[in-house]
Amino acid sequence: MKKSLGKRLLFLVFSFVVLLSVLSVSMNYQNFVSTMEESSYSTARMVAETCALITDGDKLDPYIKTGQRDTYYYEMWNKLIDYRNVNEDIVQLMIGWFDESGMHYIYDTDLTEEGAFLDDVEAVDEEQQKRMKKLVHGEDIGYITYPDRIVVYRPVLSSYNLHMGYVIVGISTKESKREQYWYLFRLIMAVLILTLAVSLWFILRINHTIIRPINNLSTAAASYTDAAGSSQEDSPLAQLQIHTGDEIEALFHSLRKMESDILNSSNSLAIATWNSYHDSMTQLFNKRYLENCRAAFESKSSVGIVYFDIDNLKKMNDICGHESGDEVIIKTADFVRKYQTGDNPGFRMGGDEFMLVVSDKTPEEMQELELVMKADPQTVLTPPDKEVQCRIAIGYACQKGSIVLEKLIEEADQNMYKDKKSHR
Repeated sequence: MKKSLGKRLLFLVFSFVVLLSVLSVSMNYQNFVSTMEESSYSTARMVAETCALITDGDKLDPYIKTGQRDTYYYEMWNKLIDYRNVNEDIVQLMIGWFDESGMHYIYDTDLTEEGAFLDDVEAVDEEQQKRMKKLVHGEDIGYITYPDRIVVYRPVLSSYNLHMGYVIVGISTKESKREQYWYLFRLIMAVLILTLAVSLWFILRINHTIIRPINNLSTAAASYTDAAGSSQEDSPLAQLQIHTGDEIEALFHSLRKMESDILNSSNSLAIATWNSYHDSMTQLFNKRYLENCRAAFESKSSVGIVYFDIDNLKKMNDICGHESGDEVIIKTADFVRKYQTGDNPGFRMGGDEFMLVVSDKTPEEMQELELVMKADPQTVLTPPDKEVQCRIAIGYACQKGSIVLEKLIEEADQNMYKDKKSHR
C-alpha cells in the first residue's frame, strides 16, 4: 500500500455517510413528489375522461355557432356542476374551445362572480400561449402544471371525429405541496439522526472492524464471477475515479466488475422475460402470459372477458397491402390499451383477435363497459374514404365463481361474432 488507510478512514467514512444521506433524502423526496404529482394528474385525467364520455360532441356545435342554450345545455351543465361538487380537489371544470382571440367558454362550473358563461372569451395565459397552435387545432396537449394546480385538457370529438373543444379539469395541488414539505422535514430529521448514529458507531468500531473486512470483501467480490463484465457508463460507480493506492481502490475495482456482471445478467434476463410475455408488434401481452396468469384469473371472485376482432383485416391486407393492415392492428391495440389497467390486462391472441381480462365486475358493469366501448368512435379504424373499411367487433362474457377461463373466452368470442355479423 502506498498510503495508510487508517489515518484517513474516519474522515472518509463520515463524508461518505453524509453524502449518502443527502442523496437518499434527495431521491426519496423526488420520488414522493413524483408520486403526488402523478396522483393529481391521474385524478384530473379520470375526471376529464369521464366528462368527455358524457358530453355529446355533436350538440356542442350549435352552442358554439349560435350561443343559444336549450334544455340539454342546462342538463349537461348541472351534471358537470354536480360532478365538480363531488370532489373537493376540483378547482376548475369547464368545456371550451380556442382560437387566436383566446378561450371561448361553452360550460363553466364556477358559480362565483369570477365564473364565465356561454360565449364568454378569456385571454389565454402564458402557459396556454406556449401551446396555442395545438390548442387551436384541437390536439391533445396532456396537462399544464401551475404553482397551485394541475390542469388536464381532454379533447371532445363529434361522431365524425371533428374537434369540438376541450374538457378542462384543474386539480388543486396546495394540500399535496403541504404534505411534501412536511414529508421533507420528517425525512431530513430521520436521516440526520441516522447519520449521527451510524457515524458514531463507525468511529467507535473502525480500528477493529474495517480494515480486515475490506480486504475480505475485495477477495469475495473479485471471485463473484469469472465472466468478463461489460462497461456500465451510466452506473454510479462509473462516475467515480479512485486512485487512492489503498484497500478502497482494490474494493472499487472489484465492485465495478461485480456490478457490471450483475447488471448485464439482470438486464438480459429482464429483456428476455419481457419479450417472452409480449407481442412484438403491439406490445400487448401474448398467449404465453395468459397461460402464466390463468390460475390467478380463475381464482378471482368474478372475471369478465371482452373479445375484439378486426373486421375486413384480410381484405385490407389483400387490397391495400400489409402496411395498411399493420396500421389497423396497431390502432386496435391502442384501443385495447385505452381500457386496460394493472388489474385488467390486454392481450393479442393472434392475427386480428384481441382480448381484455376484467376482474371483479358485476354482469351489469360488464354490460355497461361493453356499451361504452361500442360507443367509442375509435372502434372505426379507417377513414370513410378508405377503399376497405375496418372496424372493431366486440363481445363480452362474465362469470362469477368456479371460473373456467377457456369457456369464458369461447363465450366472449361467440358474442363478438354476433356483433360482427350484425354490421355486415
